Amino acid sequence: MKASLLLLGLPALGLAYPGMMGDMSREEALQMLREKRDAELVAESQPEKRQILSGLVGSVSQLVSDVGGLLGSVASSVDPADKRPEPGYTYKDPVSGDSRGPCPGLNLLANYGYLPRNGHVTFSEVLDATARGFNMGADLATVLLVFAVLTDGDIPTESFWLGSGPGKVGGLERHSTVEADISPNREDFYIGCGDNHHLSSRLFQQNVYYATQDPNKQFSLDCMSKQWAANGKFSVKHNPYLYYFPFPSIVATAAFNFYPNFFSNGTYGAGGVANYESISSIIGAKLNKNTGQFEYVPERWPVQGWYRRSTEYGAVQALTEAFTRIYPSYPVSMVFPQAQGGTLDAKTALCYIYQGLNSVTPLALAGEEQAAAAGITWALSKLLAVGLDGTTLGCPASTLSPNTYLYPNATNKGGPLNEPASVAANIGSNVYYKTYFTSAPTTPKCSHSS
Repeated sequence: MKASLLLLGLPALGLAYPGMMGDMSREEALQMLREKRDAELVAESQPEKRQILSGLVGSVSQLVSDVGGLLGSVASSVDPADKRPEPGYTYKDPVSGDSRGPCPGLNLLANYGYLPRNGHVTFSEVLDATARGFNMGADLATVLLVFAVLTDGDIPTESFWLGSGPGKVGGLERHSTVEADISPNREDFYIGCGDNHHLSSRLFQQNVYYATQDPNKQFSLDCMSKQWAANGKFSVKHNPYLYYFPFPSIVATAAFNFYPNFFSNGTYGAGGVANYESISSIIGAKLNKNTGQFEYVPERWPVQGWYRRSTEYGAVQALTEAFTRIYPSYPVSMVFPQAQGGTLDAKTALCYIYQGLNSVTPLALAGEEQAAAAGITWALSKLLAVGLDGTTLGCPASTLSPNTYLYPNATNKGGPLNEPASVAANIGSNVYYKTYFTSAPTTPKCSHSS
């Protein structure tokens, strides 16, 4: 009966988005759901043959139904100038040797040529590409880029790799520097056995479920808040190396509100829709109709018309939403004393970042005092250029002790300067067209691909 009711609603699905699931046409999607209906009718007499998924998701047919219920929402009030990709920027699959990492948005920009396709990028290239591709504010992009270069890249050339660097050294895959645990749809570094960059099927199944509970069937801030809480509880329980260093913890929390604010089709909150078509395509999730699992495919904008947000989304707005809409649903212990009291705000966090830079030795420099001083001078000048200095923010004049604030205890086992040996096997660039993490890794899962 449930399957029959599902089919009654099929003619309305996909009217605005003929490419309903990944690259499938509307007709193919309809046929897939008919096949699932038939299979479910057979399974009613053979319940032992039903495939049950982990966590909150039920049968395969239920997941297909959930996905179907998220399709077809349409963006309104879009500016034609915001349509992406722009002429001259074409999608190409990454090839062997191209560096891709834990940030789906940057991976996507490289796949279209907004960034170098080999994944070796510079500060200025990313600043321009994130603005053109997603309308990220210069202040937010600068804060993220300063740490990417300072901890994961090369200061003289202002460059870094989107995934791991040559010899699996550095790059954004370096754990707990910019990338951090409790990701929206990637597993933790340790319990994922070094894999912090492939899409986790079981996590996106969970994310889809929360989207179905949203009143507008969107990957809204409330939906992503639930995803944060579930992922945070899991990490606290199962990950013994959950080091929430101050800066990467800010990035990790804000990543959840990036989904509706950057991946929405149009401006979220002003006619844009954080719909399944956009989110699944941009993060590289493709539903396998036979298994009910999500394969990891190269990140791209939806085949149908997609529009970036029409207004900039900057540092203060991003951190404000992170600390008021995402983090409170499950407060994970951070070094910020305000976090425990529920009073951490965007200005305080930015002040801590600014002050912390005055007292931290860049991890990549390993104590070379002269080079470290030059690196900090460089970083502070970048923040000053976009108005993020202590005077502008009104930060206290107190000085923090060296090397204890932004990355305290970095040499502890599991920290960025002392990774557990077991994780080495899975550090490296992304491998696509496979399914990763069909079940929750409660202990390090070092052989997880299918």
